[in-house]
Amino acid sequence: MIDPICAIGLASAVVTLLDTGTKVVKRLKELSEAGDVPEVFRDIQKRLPLQNRYVLYAQSRTDILSPEAGKDVEELVKRCAEQVRQLDELLEKVIVSARDSSFRRSIRAFVSVTEERRVQNINTALKDNVQALTGFLNVTPVEKERPKAERWLSEPLPSYASVAGLFLVPFSRDEQFVGRQSVLEMIAVNFKAQRRVAISGIGGIGVLTSGYSKSQIAIEYCYRYKESRPEAHVLWVYGGNIARFYQGYKRIAQRLAIPGWDDPEKSILELVKDWLSNTTGSYLLVIDNADNIEHWWPGKYKSGGSLDDPSRNLSMSIPDDSDNIQVLITTRDMRVAGRLVRKGTPIAVEPMSSEEAQMLFLSKLGREKAGADEAEIQRLVEELDNLPLAVSQAAAFIEQSKISIQKYTDTLQGAGAEEYLNEELDDSRRDEQSVNSVFRTWKISYEQIKEQQIRAAELLCLLAMLDRQSIPRDLLKMPEVTTSLTVLMSFNLVTARVGEESFQIHRLVQRFVQHSLQRDNETQKWQEMALACVANDYPTEIGVAEWPQCDALAPHVHVLTAYNYQAMNARLDLAHLLCWAADFDIERGMYKQALQRASESLQIFRELASERDQRLAAATWLCGRLRYYQAQHSSDLDAAAELLQQALSISTYPSLNFAESAFELAHLNYDRCNAKACLEMGKASFECWKDLEGPDSVRTLDNMHDYALELAMLGYEEHGIAIWQEILERCPASDASEDTKTVFTYRSMASIAEFQGDAAVAEIFYAKLITLCEAMYNSDHIHVFDYRLSHAEQMMRQGKLKEAAQLSRAILASSTNTFEWQITACCLQTVAECCRLKACHGFEESFRRSALDLHEKKLGSHHRDTINAQEALAECYHNNAKFPEAKELYQSVISWRRIKLGPTHSDTLRAIECLGLCHAHHGHNAEAEVLFVEAIGRQSDVDGRLLDNLYSCLWSQGKWKKLESWSKQANGPSAHHSLSTALEQQGKREQALE
Repeated sequence: MIDPICAIGLASAVVTLLDTGTKVVKRLKELSEAGDVPEVFRDIQKRLPLQNRYVLYAQSRTDILSPEAGKDVEELVKRCAEQVRQLDELLEKVIVSARDSSFRRSIRAFVSVTEERRVQNINTALKDNVQALTGFLNVTPVEKERPKAERWLSEPLPSYASVAGLFLVPFSRDEQFVGRQSVLEMIAVNFKAQRRVAISGIGGIGVLTSGYSKSQIAIEYCYRYKESRPEAHVLWVYGGNIARFYQGYKRIAQRLAIPGWDDPEKSILELVKDWLSNTTGSYLLVIDNADNIEHWWPGKYKSGGSLDDPSRNLSMSIPDDSDNIQVLITTRDMRVAGRLVRKGTPIAVEPMSSEEAQMLFLSKLGREKAGADEAEIQRLVEELDNLPLAVSQAAAFIEQSKISIQKYTDTLQGAGAEEYLNEELDDSRRDEQSVNSVFRTWKISYEQIKEQQIRAAELLCLLAMLDRQSIPRDLLKMPEVTTSLTVLMSFNLVTARVGEESFQIHRLVQRFVQHSLQRDNETQKWQEMALACVANDYPTEIGVAEWPQCDALAPHVHVLTAYNYQAMNARLDLAHLLCWAADFDIERGMYKQALQRASESLQIFRELASERDQRLAAATWLCGRLRYYQAQHSSDLDAAAELLQQALSISTYPSLNFAESAFELAHLNYDRCNAKACLEMGKASFECWKDLEGPDSVRTLDNMHDYALELAMLGYEEHGIAIWQEILERCPASDASEDTKTVFTYRSMASIAEFQGDAAVAEIFYAKLITLCEAMYNSDHIHVFDYRLSHAEQMMRQGKLKEAAQLSRAILASSTNTFEWQITACCLQTVAECCRLKACHGFEESFRRSALDLHEKKLGSHHRDTINAQEALAECYHNNAKFPEAKELYQSVISWRRIKLGPTHSDTLRAIECLGLCHAHHGHNAEAEVLFVEAIGRQSDVDGRLLDNLYSCLWSQGKWKKLESWSKQANGPSAHHSLSTALEQQGKREQALE
């Protein structure tokens, strides 16, 4: 039997459900009688009464439920009530009232059709609710009298989890795996006592997948784990540098479809960590080659730099401990192993014994093993220090070259191999003898390849100049690339990832080749060739579709842009790559790095390119855009405007460079209160896209919306609405996706309703935009934040102050992690406005001050938005009777607007009037009189409100003659009353009576 508290909660949930359900059934009946409606509405009309009967029956049978089952039933009934509540709310929007205008009737009809999918989801949920209730009770009301044997069995609820988990290990299994059984057993034993296990060893033991190294052991464990738990996820991340670690997490997020994975403003590391820490499914996560301690604890050790924030602590990106997870770490640094594992002892992978090394050699040797001389094999593996990497490569070389084991060993011991030992690159963390053995092995392989397959040797030189991990095959545009890759893989110098769509070169192979090229004075040549490959492959128009390609090239861009180039063509390639990599950095929200890259690109193009070179135009536009985005003061805006004007002047028409430069100039001129230039540039931008791509293209329609918004915000509402209506007409013929067309439709209808003053309709469409964009992007995308703010504003305009304030506070709490500070500023202003309308001036003041501080920090004290924030705070001070503070701010606002907007601008006059009221309420009527007279004198049509303020001010001072004079200049009850009073006070009773 369930406990009394649970019974009370269940009873309350049942009452709520039945009340709302009865109302919904009645509304559905009205909707059905009104005309043709979607079938799903009729289905729900029949299903709701059945659900209600099941709920009542469930409540009557609580005596047979355990306390745990009772809680589950209570939660299920609450869920039913919430679904019915949502349905009731939806019906409120779609049922037509006799009082509705024709426009609102058409809107409601449109909403009814577009909400059908949402209603279908609710209908499906209702079916699941009934099924779940029968599952708890194992019997339905109609079955009560049946014999137990005849009762129907409840069908299980549908499972939304994949039966087979993902397997993201990018390496094939070595079918000839031998030895290391003890290490695999130790891993399994350790995981029974702890959630993190690390395996470590000196260099050469645990660094390449071609030997039974740390990585190869981890790969084998992954396959064994997957065989024992096919439903679990097996995930693999490279931990050797921050860029590759980030890319690994990005791949996990993408393959698991974690919400927000494709949002550049969302932290991928935090996103994946949170998901893995909270998922209920089992998984194994391998972090391979976590060797650089600087990347894991930058606060304790000097940071090594990265594509991301250099202060990022990767150790905080590992999922929290849970019973359903295993995290396996491979590293050559025992410090990393010990700190990441936290408890327990890392597993040390010791060098192979001579017997294990000989077994490995024989397993890799493809020729007839029976004729192999055991003594020669033993002599060879001892010469190689029993290192798996060196042994595997020696076997591969011998098999490929068809030479004897003795000859290979003799060559390895010769003077030619020793030459490399004297020029060893320093690395205090690597075992010196291990490195020597590996280098001696590679020298033989490399020289053999150069003699027999020169193309393969050239390809290896190219690979050595790139980031060594995940080198896309499409990037390797060289003759005989397929044959060359086959040769390099046969010598174990290059490893193919699953599918052979990308390749990797081991760090020691890379260092060996780089050192060889440096010795032969060929480093610059191959750096330039690698740069040309990436620069030619990098997209020059970056949208969402190009993000995967740019993501894949990002680590290589990071490596190549760090080299020093001398040749003119190479420097031009560098400038080109920096320019478009900076454009992608903007997409990812990495503005600081983007500005650095764009500035370097512009400097090179200015030095080497011609004045009309379109690459120079692109770099100039990009620099101007970034200077504008990060502007702190008016001087920054001036510099940005100058760059954008330069880009516009040298761009061909029509072109992307021209359209984007005009677009940014439109926004910049709006910020600078230059309405004429703003509208000119806004129109020029969308006209350029229309000439470039056609009137119905995505970018044309998108820029038309921006232009319409600029028109409406600058007071040309009718012109803006006409453009939004044109967008609605053009949408069906657009080349956009269906979701994008829907966004354009909802956005245009929301804007039309907003600027026509219909906040209720605007609220509907902004809510729909939020839902759609959350599905298209994620809940933290900048577009979603924009629509949430607009949604809150429309609620506020309808007087729903509590709901608007709650929504704004929720946005404010979640927007602190975004790159757009403007989101935070708008939230503060919206919450403050709700407080003002509720007369909560103390709370309003706090939010107004925060908004002003943020604007001054980001834009400076002389930006238009900062001035508007000053005016809002001044009004708040005024309402709180803090007259000195209010006067100071009003004077600052008036001074700026007289210069920037002009003395007759409506905003200037409004501020003068507010300052006059502030003086009047403070008892300074003489000062107030001067300001009111100034404002009236600057108006072409005198505002009656201003005259009333002046009458009151003169009355308070007893200036009856002036009051008489001003009252005669206007008509209306207020003017007549003031005139009558002025005459009476002067003893002119007869005139007053007239």
